[in-house]
Amino acid sequence: MFEHIKAVLTATLTGVTLLSASPSSAQEKSGLYLNFYGGSSLLRSTTFSESRPAGGPIDGTADFGSGLGLGGAVGHRYGNGWAAELAWDYRSHDLDKVGGTPVKGEFASTVLFLNGYYRFQKVGVVRPLLGAGVGYVTEMDMDITRNGATHQYSRRGGLALQALVGGEVDLSDHWSLSADLRVSRMASGSFDATSAGTALGGKPGYRPVSINLGVTYRF
Repeated sequence: MFEHIKAVLTATLTGVTLLSASPSSAQEKSGLYLNFYGGSSLLRSTTFSESRPAGGPIDGTADFGSGLGLGGAVGHRYGNGWAAELAWDYRSHDLDKVGGTPVKGEFASTVLFLNGYYRFQKVGVVRPLLGAGVGYVTEMDMDITRNGATHQYSRRGGLALQALVGGEVDLSDHWSLSADLRVSRMASGSFDATSAGTALGGKPGYRPVSINLGVTYRF
């Protein structure tokens, strides 16, 4: 299930370990920081089925439109390039079609991540960074509207993994701006319906990719 993301995480951590041992390792002040970020999120197609009393069942490949990602984190930099943080991520994606049938809906999640980072020595004004995280899915919701009725499905729990690459630019001793690309994977699971007589089957996958801009304050 997680073969691809495991390979990404392994390569990321291997590269971080090798580069951190080189003479060009990053040097920065240690201390606590706060980070807030947001941007565009894309969600890969997945398959599932939905049944309801009126309108008949639908099943097949689900196609998603635009998406949004937001998050915040509190962390600590150790002064040697390494940092650890606790982050909360929110992602939401528009649902456009299921098995070729037009629908309106949303597929969204909230995840609590424990992330680790390595920030390298600056290249010009930009400090490159690599990171990886493991998380817990605190909520995952899908809303589907068709035949004039909206039904909701949700689940919580399960493992989440992510890898990221990006860069940071210092604005002052305390403030900096960042940009990053995040690839995430959440474990599949069954969804519970909030309306009697409806059901969501197929354990749809959740594999978002997001591009974010962020701002950090270092204490």
